[in-house]
Amino acid sequence: MTLTRISAQVRREQFVEAAIKVMAREGLERATTRRIAQEAGAPHGTFHYAFRDKNELLTEVVGAVTRQIETILTEAVDPSRGLAAAIGDGLRAFWQHVIGDDGLQLMQYELMIFSRRTAGYEWLAEWQYARYISAALDVLRRGAEHEARPPRIDLADLARFLVAATDGLVIQYEVTHDEQACRRQLEQVIRAAALLVGAAP
Repeated sequence: MTLTRISAQVRREQFVEAAIKVMAREGLERATTRRIAQEAGAPHGTFHYAFRDKNELLTEVVGAVTRQIETILTEAVDPSRGLAAAIGDGLRAFWQHVIGDDGLQLMQYELMIFSRRTAGYEWLAEWQYARYISAALDVLRRGAEHEARPPRIDLADLARFLVAATDGLVIQYEVTHDEQACRRQLEQVIRAAALLVGAAP
C-alpha cells in the first residue's frame, strides 16, 4: 500500500481554505485549530507542521480573502471603458460578492477587530485595509489611463473614499438585510464617485 505524502504548502492551503469556511460559517471564536483540521480532513497534529500557531494561519486567511477581492475587481472591470465605468463595474461586482456570503463578510470584520485587540497583531488589521485600498486603487488607475483628462480627485483619496463607503454599506446590509435599500445606496456611491472624478453620473 502506497501512502501519498502531502506537501507542507498543500497542507497550508487546505488549512487556510478550511479556516475560511469554518470562520464564515461558525465565527472566529469557534474556529479552533482542532475544528479547522476536522474541516480540512486532516489530523489535528499536522496543523503545527503547517503553521507555528493560529495567528500565523489568520495572517494567511487575511491574504486569501483580500486576494479574492482583487480577483473579483480585476475580472469585473474593462479598463478601456474608462474610469467611471471601472468604478461602477467594480463596485457592482463587489456587491454581488457581499450578498453572496454573509458569513464571509462577518468573518472579515471579526478578523479586523481581533487584530486590533490582540497585542502584536495590530499591523494585520492595517494590512487588511491597505490591501482593500490597493485593490481599489489599481482598478481606478487602470481606468484613468483611458481618460482624455486627468480626474479631478487624487485617485488614492478616491480609493479610500470608496472603501469607506462600501464598508459602511456592508455593515448596514449585515444588520438590516435590506438588499434593495443597500443597492440604491450603492448606486448613490457610484454616482458620487463619478462626480468626484468629473464624469457624468
